[in-house]
Amino acid sequence: MSITRKKGSFRRNVIVTFMLISVLSLAATGAVALTFMNLIGGLTTDESSQALETQIETNIELTAENNAQVIRQKLSNAEAMVSAMAEECEALFKDTSTYQPRNVYYDYFYEYPSPGLYPSDTHFEAGYGINVSWNYSSWYIPGSYSGNYETYKTANAERLGRASNLDIIFKGVHDRASEFRWLYLAFEDDLFINYPGSIVGGTDTERNNPLTQWHCSEDDWYQTLRAGNGNMLFVEPYYDPIEGVLLISMGRAVYDGDGFLMGVIAGDITVEDIRTKILDVQVLETGYAALLTAGGDIVAHPEVEDEDYALYGGNLPPLTDFEVNIPGNTPALTTAQMAQITSGTTGTTEYRRSGIDLLLAYTPVGVGGYICIIVVPIEEAKAAIPVLESRIQTANIQAILFMGTITVVGIVVAGFVAGGISSQVTKPLQYLMGLATKNVTAMIKQERLDTQDLQVDRQFIAKDDEIGELARAFQGMLDTMREDEKQ
Repeated sequence: MSITRKKGSFRRNVIVTFMLISVLSLAATGAVALTFMNLIGGLTTDESSQALETQIETNIELTAENNAQVIRQKLSNAEAMVSAMAEECEALFKDTSTYQPRNVYYDYFYEYPSPGLYPSDTHFEAGYGINVSWNYSSWYIPGSYSGNYETYKTANAERLGRASNLDIIFKGVHDRASEFRWLYLAFEDDLFINYPGSIVGGTDTERNNPLTQWHCSEDDWYQTLRAGNGNMLFVEPYYDPIEGVLLISMGRAVYDGDGFLMGVIAGDITVEDIRTKILDVQVLETGYAALLTAGGDIVAHPEVEDEDYALYGGNLPPLTDFEVNIPGNTPALTTAQMAQITSGTTGTTEYRRSGIDLLLAYTPVGVGGYICIIVVPIEEAKAAIPVLESRIQTANIQAILFMGTITVVGIVVAGFVAGGISSQVTKPLQYLMGLATKNVTAMIKQERLDTQDLQVDRQFIAKDDEIGELARAFQGMLDTMREDEKQ
């Protein structure tokens, strides 16, 4: 019984030892692998989330830039047309010009036909709310009225004759770009040429009252363009409460053939088309676009209605009046953020409005100092990040389970290998011990030794390892026992 316990104990010790080494090795390898997988998985999640967040901000910036490009193209085209008008105007007022005067019409008679003349195509234009002519301009100068306009017409005949040729240019520009509401030439002495031809100076009562006479050279837009020294400029947009439209003015000073300042030529385009393009932009679910002036005032914003412009007396409402927290109407954007938005650069900023975190991308239009912005809730903008993190986490868990499975399978395989190896080690020993037991038992009982029991199996003797050496030594002992038995 003791021998059997020893044999069983030896094999068990071999298996336990091998299994212990295998388990420790595989467990250590698996632990290191899992640690690195968790580390790499965490880094991958963080870096992927950060990369996606950066890409989202970049995409929103690109959306703002694309919108700015559309507006820039539209304003640039309008600017080019007004610039061409200015060049034609200066050419007409050179001594070398071979102009042929056309009919000119005093503005008053577009609305009050008697006793003067007006163009045959004069008609009521619903979009303007007054009578207009698309073939002719109208002229006005302070001090004139229906009773003395002929005197002013005669005194300014040369200028009116030269300027009348602009009607063809005016009409061509309007036909190509119908968003031009007004095209006009204003002189230093307040002689004003207006297209489409229409009333400018009001009633005779207003014309005869020095307090109500209109002097174009005193208006801000005139002073701004005059100070540009011949450079094309955009004037701050304004809301015309009478006509109920938002207008952008652009133009430049014009000079005669001797280089003396004559006045300014300009055009007003309605912002409705631009506003529509801006307000139709949809970013994700609830994001929106807006157009600002260089100073941060609103040209187009989905929350600003036409009647809101009227509340600012012809000026534009600032962005901080509409990007506010409710309740309280406190500005959601800080002074520093507004300075950032109006800095003339492209970028993003985050702010909180009425409990919602928002991402604002801004970029300059590149014409007129305008700024295009895109506003989108951060939760919407970054909605893909949790999905990405979840996918990475799922992949990480699957990898961990795979590694765990491989480790368990490795341990099971190690068990089978341990059993096989222990069998290879203990089987020869058990065989030799059994052979020795038979011979010792026979000697004790003084029985004749079986020939087979005195011969070690040749498969063990043929081995080149320690088992073979032990088998050969054991065979030598059996040979000695055989010789002793013969004697």
